[in-house]
Formats: sequence, C-alpha cells, structure tokens
Amino acid sequence: MQFSRDDDGAGRVTTLDIETTHWDPEQGEVVAIGVGIHERGTPGSAAEYDCVLRAGDDEVAVIREAFDRLAGYGADRLVTYNGAEFDLPFLHTRLEAHDAAPVALPPVDHLDLYADRKRRADDAGRKWPSLEECVAAYDATPAETVWRGEVVTNTRFGEELGPAYLDGVRTGAGSDLGAVVEHYLKTDLENNLLVYWGDVGLPFDPAFAGTRREF
Repeated sequence: MQFSRDDDGAGRVTTLDIETTHWDPEQGEVVAIGVGIHERGTPGSAAEYDCVLRAGDDEVAVIREAFDRLAGYGADRLVTYNGAEFDLPFLHTRLEAHDAAPVALPPVDHLDLYADRKRRADDAGRKWPSLEECVAAYDATPAETVWRGEVVTNTRFGEELGPAYLDGVRTGAGSDLGAVVEHYLKTDLENNLLVYWGDVGLPFDPAFAGTRREF
C-alpha cells in the first residue's frame, strides 16, 4: 500500500527494528535490534545500519546500546513500521521484566509508517498491509534472506532462527547465525527507509531490495 504524505524536509532520517522470539514480550525476548541512518538525497547504499545482537544473557545491555546508538545519530526524524504498537512497547516490557529502568527515545519526531496504513485499511475493510507489501507497492522487490533452504519470515524468525541463535550464543556456538540475523535485520531497516521516502515522493535507490542471499 502506498501512502502519500507531506515532505517536511527532514534531512537525516533514522529507523529502528527489532527481532524477537515471540510477538508477545511476556513469552519472548529480544534477539537483536537494528538502527540505521540515511541522509536525504543520497542513494540507499549510503545508508548506515548498526545491528546490536545478543551475546548471551545481556538483553538489557542490548536494548540500552541500541538506544544509545540511535541517540548518537542526531537525526531529524525516526521512522518505524509498527514501532508505536510493537517494537517500542516490546522493548519497554522486556526492561520491566528485568526490573531495569526504562529508556527514552531521543528528542526526535517519530513517524510510524504502519499507523496511517492500518487506519486506512480498517476504513476500507481490508487487511492490514505488511511491510513487504508496502515495498512492493513502490515497485521494489523485498530482499530475501534464505536460511537452510527457506526464506526467513517474521514467523520463521521467531519460531526457528531467533531461538537457534540464542541457544548458540548461550552455548558458545552461535556465531555462524549472527550473519543471518544481521542480513534479515538490515533488509527490514532498508524497507522502512524505502517506504518512508516513497511516501514523501523522493527516490531512494535501495541496496538490498531485489536481492537474495543464502546462508
């Protein structure tokens, strides 16, 4: 689904995405958090992505590090896809589960690219659009991360890849899966940026879209 929105002239746009073992923070945990930054008018290949992966029982430290990196970008705008209803509440609930102090977003406008689309879909009686469907609406093919011969999806990540990665790092055998997690996370971060720039009517020229990487 495309969504036309006014361009407010933001020059430095940052994004955030999380990967977890379950959609419910009471049943799952954070595996990795990705943040990225892109400068207006530069190609998608110029975007920078930082992936903070778990190294063991360090969930709180990973959340705090990701927020520190996000603040360090000095961006004009933060864009997420369902970040207001999923990513950010999930992170806060996981901090509460560890009796850790909450963290705050940097003082930057947060635009959830999903919220407007969800309302429009509800008004029209249609299903809520996935991020991949929004990417396709802008004539781009979502990148694919292939692990053990199958494309990684959100469901497969939560049920298979995420738990396997955490089991590996906790036993010292998870380094091989880190590259898979990072690739999947970076493609989602790029998708957020691609959809944002598409919404405001500016070109992006993605680096990952249309590609397929096998692990």
